[in-house]
Amino acid sequence: MKFSIDLPVQFRDIDVMGHVNNATYLQYMETARVELARKLGQVREGFRADFIVASARCEFKKPIRDERRITVSVWVSRIGDRSSDLDYTIHGPKTAEYAIGRTTQVAYDYKTRSAVQVSGKLKRELAKHVEAPVKFRETGRARLLVLR
Repeated sequence: MKFSIDLPVQFRDIDVMGHVNNATYLQYMETARVELARKLGQVREGFRADFIVASARCEFKKPIRDERRITVSVWVSRIGDRSSDLDYTIHGPKTAEYAIGRTTQVAYDYKTRSAVQVSGKLKRELAKHVEAPVKFRETGRARLLVLR
C-alpha cells in the first residue's frame, strides 16, 4: 500500500529558472520517507532513526512550474536482510508525474556504527507497503539523448 503526503510548493523551492530546483525533489522525497518512518515507529524523540540512507536516485519527468501543491507517494519496493528500497512518485493534483525516485535505507546501529539486521517486526510492517518498483529509463539511452 502506498503512503502519500500532500506538500505545498514553497516560494523558496523555485529557482531562477522559474521551476522547482532539482535538489528540492530529494527534499520532498525525504519528507515523505520520514513521515512513513514515523508511521512505522522508526523515528523517535529528537528525530533519531534506526536507518541511514545509503543511496538516492531521482529521475525527472517534467518541471514543476505552476503547482501550488504536490503529492509525494512512497512505498516499499524491496526488503532485504539489512536494507530496504523505497520508491517514490512526485505528482500534481491533475496526476501529472514530475519525478520518480528510489532510496535505499540500511538498518543501522549508531552505537556500533554498523549495519544490522532488519528486525522481523519492521519487515512485517514494511511488507504492508510493498508495491511494484518504479521503472527508470535506461541510463545509457538517457546519455545518448543528451549527446544528440
